Amino acid sequence: MKNIKSFICALGVAGVTFTFTGCNNEYDDVAPGSYVETERIETFPGDKVMVSGTVSNGSPISSVSLVCEEWGINHVYDRTSYNDNVFVYEYTLEVPDDATFNQTLTITAKCKNGKSTVREIPISYLPDTSAPVATPAFNTQIGVEMDVTSNKGVWNIDFVASDDRGLKSVSVSIPSLSYNETIELSGLNASVKKTIDFTSPNTYPCTITIEDVSGNVSVSNMDVVAMYPETEDPIQDYSGMYVVDANEDPDDYINGYYRYMDRKGEYQYEGKFYAATDDSKVYFTPERNLEGDLYGVSPNVSSKLMNNNGYVLPVTIEKAGYYGIFIDLQAHTYSIWPLVVPEGAYNGDLYLSGTGFTFTDWTTTKMTKVSDYRYKIETSLNSSSASDYQYCFTDSYWSTVFRADADSKWWFSAASGTCAVFEPDGYTGEVIVTFDSAYPWGTIKKKNQ
Repeated sequence: MKNIKSFICALGVAGVTFTFTGCNNEYDDVAPGSYVETERIETFPGDKVMVSGTVSNGSPISSVSLVCEEWGINHVYDRTSYNDNVFVYEYTLEVPDDATFNQTLTITAKCKNGKSTVREIPISYLPDTSAPVATPAFNTQIGVEMDVTSNKGVWNIDFVASDDRGLKSVSVSIPSLSYNETIELSGLNASVKKTIDFTSPNTYPCTITIEDVSGNVSVSNMDVVAMYPETEDPIQDYSGMYVVDANEDPDDYINGYYRYMDRKGEYQYEGKFYAATDDSKVYFTPERNLEGDLYGVSPNVSSKLMNNNGYVLPVTIEKAGYYGIFIDLQAHTYSIWPLVVPEGAYNGDLYLSGTGFTFTDWTTTKMTKVSDYRYKIETSLNSSSASDYQYCFTDSYWSTVFRADADSKWWFSAASGTCAVFEPDGYTGEVIVTFDSAYPWGTIKKKNQ
C-alpha cells in the first residue's frame, strides 16, 4: 500500500490506487488499509517473532491493536493524538514457554471515522529439525599423553554445546573403559568440561552425543589415543608461517610454493590454501625451505600437530577446494574449513605482465582460463632481464590489476603499487605461470618438472 502524506491521501483497494487532493468527508465510509508483511507465523515456545505492518487511510488512524488472548497478548498503539494518515509498526511477539498451538493473532486497525479493518494471522508450530552442535568440532582422533612416572594420561574434554531451541543433555561413552556418563544441560549454550583418566596406552573408541529438548541428537565418534610422549623439536613463536603442498617438490617452483600464514597470536597462525585434488596434503614451515623446522601431525594421532622433521606426516585435506587453515603450535592443534568464493571475485579475461619473460617487459600476454577463477599460461624466462624479475596480472585495460608485496607474501588488487619479485637462480627454461583470482595467489613453476 502506498504511503500517504498529510497533504495527499491515497488508498489502495483491490490493486487500484485512488488519489485525492483533499481529506474531507469522502473517507467517512472508507475502512483503513492494513498491510501485514507476513500472512502466517510459524514459531515455537520461547521464540520472538517480529510482526511488521502498515496502516493507512484518508481519515486519520486512531489505533492499531494486536491480540492473541490465549497467549496473553493485547498490545494497542493509541494514535488518537497524532492525527496521521499512515502508521508503520514493528511489534515483537514473544511466544510463551508454555504456548499451545494453533492460535490466531488478530490485528485490528481503526480510523477516526469509526471504520475498522481486521486481519487474522494464523500461528502454527514450527517443528525443530536442527541438531545441536559442538564448538570446536571434535577431531576423529584425539591424543592423550601418558605420564611415564604415574602411568596415567588425562583427557580434558572442553567444548560448548549449542542449540537454537534448547539443550537437554550430553553423553560420553567409552566402552573399553566401561565409562558412560550423561550430563544434563539447559539453555541455548552450555559449556561442557570433563576430565577422564587413562591408565594404559591404547586406542579407545569414544562417542559423544548431544541431545536437544526436541529429541534431535548430534553424534561424534572419535578415537582417543593414549600414548607415551613423542619426541618433538623445540617450537618457537615465529613471526609468520608458510603452508606448503606436500605432494609437490619446492625445487620445481621458482615462486609461489610457500603460501604465507599471518600470525594471529602467540604461536597461532592463519592462512588460505587451494587443494587442487582430493586428499591433498600439507605441511607447515617457518622458513621458505623444508630443511629446518617442519610441522605436521603425529603418525599415531592425526589431530596432533607437532614439530619433528622426518617423523611427522602431512595433514590431509579430503576434498578439493578452497580452505582456511588455523594452527596453534603450542596447543598442538589445527583446524581446516572450506571457503566460499567471495562475492564479486574477478572472473574475466586475465593477462600476465612483468619482467624477465621472453615477451617484452611490461607488455601483456593473455592467460588460459582453466576453470572459474583459475588461470595459467606457458611461457619462458629470459636470461637478460631488467634489474629484477617481477610479475603481476591484469585485465586488458589495466583497470583490475593483481599485485603482491615484493616478497610475494600477500596478493591484492590495486591500480598501483608493488609487484611480486622472484629469483630464477639461473633458470632460463620454460615455465607455467598460474593465478587464482578467488583468493589471489600466483605461482611460477618450471615446466616438465
